[in-house]
Amino acid sequence: MLSFITGFFTLIFISLPAQSVEEATYFRAWQGFKATQLNEQQFLRDLAPFMRETVDLYQGRALNNYIVIVPPAGKPSFVPDEFALVALSSKEAYQAIRATPEGERYSARHWDVFDRSNSKSADPMVNFTQDKPTKLAHNHSYDVIGKPIDWSKGRTMVYIGLRKANLTADAFLTGLARHLDFVKNRLQSKGLLGYIVIANENYEVAFMNWADEPAQDARVGADGATLLTPLMYQEALHFQAGDVVKANSAYSTLF
Repeated sequence: MLSFITGFFTLIFISLPAQSVEEATYFRAWQGFKATQLNEQQFLRDLAPFMRETVDLYQGRALNNYIVIVPPAGKPSFVPDEFALVALSSKEAYQAIRATPEGERYSARHWDVFDRSNSKSADPMVNFTQDKPTKLAHNHSYDVIGKPIDWSKGRTMVYIGLRKANLTADAFLTGLARHLDFVKNRLQSKGLLGYIVIANENYEVAFMNWADEPAQDARVGADGATLLTPLMYQEALHFQAGDVVKANSAYSTLF
């Protein structure tokens, strides 16, 4: 009888939607390479329950949204197998959750799915508007708009672009700083609410939250084309328990 009751309440729990905090002020931008013991199919199979566990850990306490990118199959080897943006209410709430026993178990759980040697968060998260860098730092993440917003609303688009072959890493990271400022100035007034970027000497990954339809501006595309070869650009779709994770896809996992 007890096992029936436990199972019943478990079913209720997993069927309930995750409760979102109203806005995010703190972000964790993750870059994950698959664990060496997993092939591509195994990694995608194991990623889905890990995504569910992430939502379960943070929901109702700190989570605003959790956005996952799985790059296309056949990507360059230097591009991670997964990117994730965890949008949270505060750094303090994040640290408090990770210090709990379930938070510690979740930390260890990463290494069932990801390679410990080269998977990590792109830290620190830099407030681009306040710091105004003239060159981006390798493997740092940037909050380009720098304002708290609700990432569970609107439309979230994701982009991965590779450094043009004719550019040095230094020229690329310098050009990216100028490009991010250009995009912010052109598109913020057109509904661009959130803009989180991972900078790397080989690629750029962008999470963009829009009030509605993404604005089209030929000048922004032309400017980006001087630096980046597109690998992926699409909307993050809602991911639900039981869904299958696929390559060349992006997911909004708060549902």
